[in-house]
Amino acid sequence: MNEDTRAMLAALAALRNDLDEGIEALRRGELTVPRQHELAASLIEVGEQLDDHADHQAATSNGHADGYGFGEQDGIASPHDDEEA
Repeated sequence: MNEDTRAMLAALAALRNDLDEGIEALRRGELTVPRQHELAASLIEVGEQLDDHADHQAATSNGHADGYGFGEQDGIASPHDDEEA
């Protein structure tokens, strides 16, 4: 597992904790409007990070999470390395 995936897992785990608390507060009717906005922003941010992670993984490993294909983790440049984002 590469460092980008570890960071993604950490972000998802942190969000899960906030989400669990937010769900319970919402269920009790105690989730304030500002906190709802904060939680929504966190969901969007981590969702975008996961989308970017998936795009990067697809570009470097032909979409295979197990590293099948050529990619940075193999020490081989991706055909997409020369393209601008």
